[in-house]
Amino acid sequence: MTISQDQWREGLLVRSPNWLGDLVMTFPALMLLKRLLPEFCTLTVICPAGLAPVLDALDRTVDEIIPLADPHAFPTRREIFPLLHRHFGAGILFNNSLRDAVVMRRLGVKPLFGAAARGRSILLRDPIRFPKRVSGALNPPHQARRCLEVAKLLGIDDWDGVSMPELHPDFDDARFELEFGRPFPKNPVLAVAPGAAFGDAKRWDAGSFRAVAEHWQKKHGGAVILLGSKTEAPICDTCAEGLPGLTLNLAGKTSLHALMFILKRAAYCVANDSGIMHLAAASGTPGTAVFGSTDMAATGPLSPKWTVLYRKEPCSPCFRHICPLDTRACMKAIKVGDVLKTLPKS
Repeated sequence: MTISQDQWREGLLVRSPNWLGDLVMTFPALMLLKRLLPEFCTLTVICPAGLAPVLDALDRTVDEIIPLADPHAFPTRREIFPLLHRHFGAGILFNNSLRDAVVMRRLGVKPLFGAAARGRSILLRDPIRFPKRVSGALNPPHQARRCLEVAKLLGIDDWDGVSMPELHPDFDDARFELEFGRPFPKNPVLAVAPGAAFGDAKRWDAGSFRAVAEHWQKKHGGAVILLGSKTEAPICDTCAEGLPGLTLNLAGKTSLHALMFILKRAAYCVANDSGIMHLAAASGTPGTAVFGSTDMAATGPLSPKWTVLYRKEPCSPCFRHICPLDTRACMKAIKVGDVLKTLPKS
């Protein structure tokens, strides 16, 4: 359907996904939705409070952010107070939650668009039924394309497959030096993200990441910055052990604005399928992603500057948190040499 200017009323209300990587995969749709809206309308996004800095950093895309302290519960009255008595022209759900569909309708948002999921189709206009995921096979289309399919119901233009809204984090060199006690490295920086919140099955071996980092330092004269959450700090400690060059282990020490700053300044990034991988790709930084138990066709990095390494095993992608065969064969199939071949030559 196409919504006329008078039907848009006060704009568009969007419910974001709850995970960093999933949020990044909505960027093309958010960018095109913002272009679609009349100038007098706002693009308002409800999101987990922890992800609000990412939306705040998006260039000229999101006008208003409604952060939720607990994204897995019904929002409190204080949280949704800014939305009461508003008159949005439409709403979009970029997650599969029935609860959030109910919240949108209680706020008087209609028409409401999203994927058919969890019995909420009765609350949606033209719900889209995507194919069920098949274990052991690649499952296109990409998740970003699924978000775009939902957004197309409102009349957006086609995405060119490349354009992304720019990220402008509220962070600079002075803040970096203040927070981390040293200037940002002058040497070319390799950002290394050896963790993955989803589970061990999708993590390449920490020793392999370390070997790549050592090569970067010896062959490129570069610095290495290890990134991840607080729970991933032990993995980063293993990667950092004994590295011969400048190494900063910042796992669990960065805000999202600091993380975006580091990723934008890095010369290259090597990562598992993770939120950091998606954020680095959206920042315009080139990189290499190691895939195995998850689906590169559905959740690969949204950038032509990235190389995805994947070796098909009979059981992969299995989408399991822990390898059910206790072999992690799909991850072990990617060798250090495979990653080294993808690094810049100089």
